[in-house]
Amino acid sequence: MEKMTGIAQGSYYALSYYTENESLHADKLQPRIDSLLQAFDLCASLWNDSSEICRINRNEDFYPSDMFCDMFEKAQQISQITNGTFDVTVGPLTRAYGFGAAEKKKPGKEELNEILSYVGWQKVRIKDGKIEKDNPKLQLDFNAIAQGYCADVVAEFLNGVGIVRFLTDIGGEIRSQGSKTDGKPWIVGIERPAPDAMSERSILQKLQLQDRSLVTSGNYRKYFEENGKRYAHTIDPQTGVSSQNSLLSATVLCQDCWEADAIATACMVMGKDSAVSFAGRFSNRYEIFLIYAESDSLKTWHTASFPLID
Repeated sequence: MEKMTGIAQGSYYALSYYTENESLHADKLQPRIDSLLQAFDLCASLWNDSSEICRINRNEDFYPSDMFCDMFEKAQQISQITNGTFDVTVGPLTRAYGFGAAEKKKPGKEELNEILSYVGWQKVRIKDGKIEKDNPKLQLDFNAIAQGYCADVVAEFLNGVGIVRFLTDIGGEIRSQGSKTDGKPWIVGIERPAPDAMSERSILQKLQLQDRSLVTSGNYRKYFEENGKRYAHTIDPQTGVSSQNSLLSATVLCQDCWEADAIATACMVMGKDSAVSFAGRFSNRYEIFLIYAESDSLKTWHTASFPLID
């Protein structure tokens, strides 16, 4: 098995795969993977001032790439089926709470109302090949879809060079294809929600993964506390309120990693009961595993076919 690790999307990437082609061994393939990931940053990274998304947020007049437009349209599809709980215009609200470079704080009601006046997935669109906004203050943020989309880009590249058995992990967003050499599926884990941001990581549940993507979104590491109250980084784009529900993490299993990424975020905004209802509506499309708090203990819920290992 070939393995490589590196930096991507402000986080890590890890790739495991099988090949008998010496020219595709990790030491030879990694420069091409790194180049691919750097090119992706020029599309979707908020930390690269030259990226397309930063240029759009500065209201520059240009035609975004096919990749950018595809990611945007996919995000809009998820906003529609989740009734706006997933929304790539939520960035200004997230930053208002300090989940970025600013100091973490609970924003005031007036500040939230002003931001909410230009936040909303229906207030932006592609028209004649360009991004059109209802308000120039509207900002795009692909953080809840970009890593998953990036994993799909890597998967497409691997298929293109003839690698058909692999597990790619971009900052925890995982896509698998094929099996191991012994014919067994890949084994991955769902993290146990931690009591605080500095707690050691541990696995709560293992599962089998083959020809599917898996993404977990959680509220238990990115948060701050103010006046004894915890404010998570998941913000409801319709109310501007930091998630206060009992749901600690949502894991989504489906075909494409971008979609698992977006739906996991949407579930966190929905909360446990609404996420269960959503899973029922889309039972033929998503497998979902939820971890939530009840009476000071961890509880789980999952769809019937979620491939858990006992």
